[in-house]
Amino acid sequence: MIDYLAVMLVSVGAGLALLALYLFVNPAPENRPTWGFGFGATALILASTAIPMIVSWPLPGSYNVAFGEPALMFGALFTVAGLALVFRLELLGPAIWGFFAGITAVIVGQQIIAHGMTKEPGVAGLGFILAGIGGILTLPAVAMKNQRWIALIAAVVLAVAAIVWLYTGFNSYPGHIADFAKYVPAYMK
Repeated sequence: MIDYLAVMLVSVGAGLALLALYLFVNPAPENRPTWGFGFGATALILASTAIPMIVSWPLPGSYNVAFGEPALMFGALFTVAGLALVFRLELLGPAIWGFFAGITAVIVGQQIIAHGMTKEPGVAGLGFILAGIGGILTLPAVAMKNQRWIALIAAVVLAVAAIVWLYTGFNSYPGHIADFAKYVPAYMK
């Protein structure tokens, strides 16, 4: 089994941190293209890892559904949001789509906790739930620009979600490196 979940988790955390900072800063349209490339980096990592995860199921059981499908949704969302920012377009369309991705993340988080998935189901579930709430709040934050308090609340929720995802991702690396320290691909045996 090849497990590339750690890089996915760190990428989600970085993307959430970037979105939180974007909502907090509220950059002028002329400064948005730079932000778009950051969103694109998150999209690239998530698309290149989520698609193989969904197709080949490298993780045990429903972990592929719980991590692969939301990662693909998040990667697609960051792709279109990044492009919108590069072209100085509004984020309303991606925010509407993100609202539904947010609902999905809340459901997945609840299921991770209910089924005791991962070594720390409470932390993993909380990461999904907070990311989902942040995604849901991003829609009104983008749609009601004159209500800055909504964007600030969304930014705080997303920042906390980013911390949870980064904590989980960074803590995954030592175990994954130890688990694969003596791994030899079949073609090298």
